[in-house]
Amino acid sequence: MHAISRRTLLTGTAGTAALAAFPSLAQAKTLTALGHRVHQTCATTGPGGDATEAWRQQSGAGINWVTFGDNNAIHERLLREVTLGETSIDVGYLLNGRAVPRNLRLFEPLDGLMKEAALESPEDFAPGLIAPLKLDGALHGIPVRHATNALIYNEALLEERGVKLPATFEELIEAARKLTFKRDDGTQVYGLAFTAVFASNFLTLARCLGGDYMTPDGKLVAAEPGMVKALTTLAELYKAGVLPRSFATVNNEEITSWMQQGRAAMTINPFARLVTYNDASKGKYGGRFKSLLPPMASDLIGKVSFAPTVEYWSLAIPKNAKQKPLSWDLIRALSSKAGTKAMALNGNGPTRVSTYADPALIAAMPYAADEAAALKASRIHLPAFDEQARAHDIFIEETQAAVLGIKPAQQAMDDAVKRVKPLLG
Repeated sequence: MHAISRRTLLTGTAGTAALAAFPSLAQAKTLTALGHRVHQTCATTGPGGDATEAWRQQSGAGINWVTFGDNNAIHERLLREVTLGETSIDVGYLLNGRAVPRNLRLFEPLDGLMKEAALESPEDFAPGLIAPLKLDGALHGIPVRHATNALIYNEALLEERGVKLPATFEELIEAARKLTFKRDDGTQVYGLAFTAVFASNFLTLARCLGGDYMTPDGKLVAAEPGMVKALTTLAELYKAGVLPRSFATVNNEEITSWMQQGRAAMTINPFARLVTYNDASKGKYGGRFKSLLPPMASDLIGKVSFAPTVEYWSLAIPKNAKQKPLSWDLIRALSSKAGTKAMALNGNGPTRVSTYADPALIAAMPYAADEAAALKASRIHLPAFDEQARAHDIFIEETQAAVLGIKPAQQAMDDAVKRVKPLLG
């Protein structure tokens, strides 16, 4: 894999055209960007080169990165800053779960800036990432990093147990049962394991049955047959020991360890986890992990399309920021085709579908075609509304009650609907 030429990284995408549109840009010296540490790393370091270098040379401006290692800390700081009379934060990274109407109103509508300096090929962004960033018809952010869920499996364990790759949801459940066993040394292997604190993980399976918690337009459908059947199935798997006893508390680090050690055969996680799982230095199964979009139920194949769950970060400009044209210019550079490719080679989840067709990315990500198809069809776990976070927690609480056998699935989802409905205003 070859590094991208830093001299040509942003040619024709940002910089010169924007500087002509905004003559004052050259006078500005520093932008402050607030986000996660990984955002800075992916933008500046790795095989793809520094995605900001050409922009900094052309604009004469620098970037002051203010980063945290915790998502809550990022949003606590960012959402506090945007409520002040003025802020020193020029560009902020906003996670889709926080991109709700109440918060989006605190960020600059981008339509006017886009008229002055156009965004390169806006149709190239995955549709499911753009719609949630619109408020009253105006766009308030540009998606720059995503994590889309897949079913990740250990093909060595499938071979060992004589299990074929599932083509239907029913075959997937049967495969999970067959992949649950105890080794001669007493080691328990679970057919399926995933963290139970994210709605997106449950929805990855529920959508195979046409189930969901809510529709994109905000209709509550959690108590309808698809979701109830999914949770009933998971409850049966938990009772049978296919899911781990510690299902409610197991975290992603433990899941990673179990996958690498061959203690779990399948998991629900973003495609990007394949890189970690396939690290040969971490276990004897390096190179044997593959991804699969969970298959639809047999009676829905060809009738309903699977919608993978996705989480993503966007770049937004606080309404009370002082250097909006320059901030927009940086966003254009980072979200351009060249910027997206550079960051993708540095480990970022590219939000442009076309990036996945680049030979350099295909060489670095053998699963690129699968992730591109998933991203194109992806949809967030819950629609954006002000009480989304509380609703998410309620859904998780009731879902876990169903899977652990504390409540029948139908009752749990009836209760979830009853509790979430008042939050919709």
